[in-house]
Amino acid sequence: MVINMILYSGTDVDIPSEDPLGFSGSVVKTLMEPLLNKGHILYTDNYYTSPLLTKFLLEHNTGVCSTVKANRKEMAFFLNKIGVGDCKLRKCDKVLAVRWKDKREVNMLTTIHTGEMLDSGKLRYRGDGSLFKPDCIIDYNINMRLVDKCDMMVGAVECVHRTVKCTRKFFLILWT
Repeated sequence: MVINMILYSGTDVDIPSEDPLGFSGSVVKTLMEPLLNKGHILYTDNYYTSPLLTKFLLEHNTGVCSTVKANRKEMAFFLNKIGVGDCKLRKCDKVLAVRWKDKREVNMLTTIHTGEMLDSGKLRYRGDGSLFKPDCIIDYNINMRLVDKCDMMVGAVECVHRTVKCTRKFFLILWT
């Protein structure tokens, strides 16, 4: 369910340009403003996630479970590469940084998980036993399915040219 959105128009009309959280953090901060301090949990992909944003949301009583780019500013540093099925954890205050590898490395920031390895209910792709994943990755995959479904619905909007009619069609499809 989409609660709030900002339609990108190429300018920073709705988004403050000088924010210590950066542009993507400022977008999240603007959209989440009415929902802060209410105990909600935010799931985002790696474009919008940063350690600074995670700390900001934690200060405002909002949980976070997000993928994050390994080279983000102030991101926890993991010394060694990890093997398939391995998981490394780094914790600072209430923010947990997780690095886990299955087919490729996945980096997560979470304030609501412990990093416990759980049985995902699937078999390894080579068939040698159950696939264990960190609790944050299982939770993230379950909740991001809803975002993927919403993206799929928006993708059905056929607008070749930018027009007022296109914008109206976008809103009609999104809200129905």
